[in-house]
Amino acid sequence: MTRKDIAKDFFFKTVVPVLIAGLLFAIFKKVFTNDGVTDYFLIWLMCGIPFGIRRMYLWIIPRGFSLGLGGMVGVWALNFIVGGLIGGFILAWRLLVAAWYIILTIYRLATFNSTSNRMAREVVQSAVMGVGEDV
Repeated sequence: MTRKDIAKDFFFKTVVPVLIAGLLFAIFKKVFTNDGVTDYFLIWLMCGIPFGIRRMYLWIIPRGFSLGLGGMVGVWALNFIVGGLIGGFILAWRLLVAAWYIILTIYRLATFNSTSNRMAREVVQSAVMGVGEDV
């Protein structure tokens, strides 16, 4: 793993989820604060929707309803509520993974030039060069 790969992993698994979560929280905290009291459950739902949007249609899919427009809107609202709940848990998991990747990135950068890591890179490089010469 090169330093570029380490930085790319760190950016996409730590920086991006934390920035998205922080931005969503900052936006929705202002929306769901009334008289100095913040409704954190609604913030949980709204921040979870972007993370659970792909998963919210797995269980309840609005099709074949004879309830008309009202039934369709109700099922879509239920989809967003379920997606927000699922996405809230996914967001919490992504933030835990981000915290873990901070520790992992520090370890990877600290051991990047160690002897065993250097030898492993040389073996991989010689294997790649050897494959290219046979062709």
